Amino acid sequence: MRRCLDRRLRALGVAAGLLILAPAASAQTPPPEPDLVSALLRLGLPHEAGWEARRLTVEGGPEAIAPQTAYEVGMALALDGRPDEAAPFLTDAAAAAPDPRRADQWELAAGVVLLRAHAYPRALHLFARVEEFGSDDGVRAVARRLGCVAEVLSGDAAAARACVAALPPAGADPRQVQALLDGLDVDPRRRAIMGGVLSALLPGLGQVTGGRPGDAALALLVNGGLGVAVGFLLADGDIAAASLVGLGVGLRYYLGNIEHGAAAWRAAAEQRRTRAAERLIRLLGSTTAASR
Repeated sequence: MRRCLDRRLRALGVAAGLLILAPAASAQTPPPEPDLVSALLRLGLPHEAGWEARRLTVEGGPEAIAPQTAYEVGMALALDGRPDEAAPFLTDAAAAAPDPRRADQWELAAGVVLLRAHAYPRALHLFARVEEFGSDDGVRAVARRLGCVAEVLSGDAAAARACVAALPPAGADPRQVQALLDGLDVDPRRRAIMGGVLSALLPGLGQVTGGRPGDAALALLVNGGLGVAVGFLLADGDIAAASLVGLGVGLRYYLGNIEHGAAAWRAAAEQRRTRAAERLIRLLGSTTAASR
């Protein structure tokens, strides 16, 4: 009887010791590390969250970060004006997404971010891939439209003309669309040559026809005044002074006038291309939204 009681008391003592030691052991065990990347995002620190996410992926591979977290980091960086840093997170998130439709959406988001970074070939590659292997017809249609937007933004007039012809904006006047496509065909380099030639023929002519009347008036006044001064000096027989004014000062302003005339025509051509691209993108974008 006494032996049985001793055994029970011994067992109770061991159990009590384990119960006493358990809280101490759990107190010594460090709690699991909090999700620092998500915490940084909640604090509004996307750049720091990106650095931490990159550190984790370098140490543990792409699977070290959940696809949703990678997507959130990418979008936060994109909204923070860092498209170059955002695109890799979005493409990694799309590659690891378990849902095919979500993967397509995230890949399209990565393509749009690449457009903001002016990485048009990479964006076109993503859009083409979604268009070819997308999970449903709606996603593929959006990818096709976004690919056309990328062609317009890239400045490739021939490719933009082909894709707009294949995907005509619904409800738009065909003549308006044709005029916008013609605007994309404008070559700023050739226009710059024309502006320079006009300013060479008559100082200020390239500026005024390029939409800069103030520069044109200044060029005509300065070059005309120098020409008159050279004429008076030649009339007085002061060839040395005429040469000094004409070649030393007048030639400099004359060449500057030609350069400014070329710049005026180049800027006007680039503005026309930009306005045409923006209006075409609006037409394509509104059609894309309607197709959803």
